[in-house]
Amino acid sequence: MRKVLVGLLIIGVLLAFVPPLLTRGRCTAEFNAVTDAYQGLRAEFATLTQAQAYLRAKALRYQLLPADRCDSVPTREEAIVCPGGPVLLIALPVQEPVCRYYRDRTIRLQLGFNTKQQLVHLETNMRPYGILRLRQIGWELYWAR
Repeated sequence: MRKVLVGLLIIGVLLAFVPPLLTRGRCTAEFNAVTDAYQGLRAEFATLTQAQAYLRAKALRYQLLPADRCDSVPTREEAIVCPGGPVLLIALPVQEPVCRYYRDRTIRLQLGFNTKQQLVHLETNMRPYGILRLRQIGWELYWAR
């Protein structure tokens, strides 16, 4: 009985590691689609006022960092680009369940404005996928790609 339980536990652990190996690029495809969509919306974000109005209309929550606090705010992994004016930080939820669980819960969007409150920087971020290289057999396994 104990051997069966240990065997089931080992199988369960192994199965937990299988989904991120089977994404076939869906995580990166979702990230690229979001990036392309928001790059295409640069005209909607031309000024701070327009960007805030767009985000409110789409019911997207955001954080406004004034220029004087931009350098001092800690973030998760990525640095905040401070272009001289305020910065809007938006966290968009990842839709693909496997990607959300194994790679990152959000795609982060930074909108940086200059002192005249004109958009000068647009950046999207997501944790990168992992690569396991098996040199002996010449394979590469991608984790949550």
